[in-house]
Amino acid sequence: MVRSMTGFGRGVTNTENYQLTVEIRSVNHRFLEIYTKFPKEWLEVESLAKKIVAEYVQRGKLDVVVNLKSGGNEATTFQINWPLIEAYKKVKEQLREVVPLEEKWTMNEIFSLENALSYEKEPLPLEELQIGIAQAIRQAAEQLLDMRKQEGIQLKNALLLYKEQLHEQVELIRQQSTEAVKKYREKLIERITDIATVDVLDDRILAEVAIFAERVDISEELDRLVSHFKQLEGTLEESVSVGRKLDFLMQEMHREINTIGSKNQSTEVSIAVVQSKTILEKMREQVQNIE
Repeated sequence: MVRSMTGFGRGVTNTENYQLTVEIRSVNHRFLEIYTKFPKEWLEVESLAKKIVAEYVQRGKLDVVVNLKSGGNEATTFQINWPLIEAYKKVKEQLREVVPLEEKWTMNEIFSLENALSYEKEPLPLEELQIGIAQAIRQAAEQLLDMRKQEGIQLKNALLLYKEQLHEQVELIRQQSTEAVKKYREKLIERITDIATVDVLDDRILAEVAIFAERVDISEELDRLVSHFKQLEGTLEESVSVGRKLDFLMQEMHREINTIGSKNQSTEVSIAVVQSKTILEKMREQVQNIE
């Protein structure tokens, strides 16, 4: 099945104490690269997330981002910064020796001090976190996969359309190439009519035409192109990752067309070769997005 390497997926896990959201974005890449943005203390969970994502995709560059939103019900521990408050008290006493100040202390005054009070939420149990992450990751990965499949259908249709256009150019080249030898023979006869009769040099003409025909023969290249077209159609129906195989086929097609262009002796064929290269370049651009 043809799948694109571009896609997006989002998964959400809700519990009594938090909402965990995972987003996965993917773009085309030669290999599989997974980048995660998790809190540094979630190292074990981050490794689990990468393993799960790798179950769904084989190629592409993926960014996995997790966001944890508190539900407000989790346990919280408060800490008082006593050294800061003692230092503040000492400074206030020094000021009171010079400037008349009220001795009354208020909670607002103390808590207005930056970092006077801090709190820490109880960390989520590792097992609970792993379960939540796994659920959200799989949900996001399924969405990502669905999007890649949908775009893959469009890529497949585009490739088949370009393949038909390229096939038309190949058949045009085949037709024109058969005329090249005939035209060469006619020109050769015209050039030597002033020197001798055609009958006298008939053997020589046949030899020259045979050498020319062998030099410009592109039947093998055309046949290989047709074979590549059939391989392309078969590959697009395979159930595994086909991007690299398609890329190889594009290279082989490009080589055959280049060879045809180097052997060409016809203006018509030259035009068809240029058209073929243009179509093939469009195909290669599409293949670069296939997993």
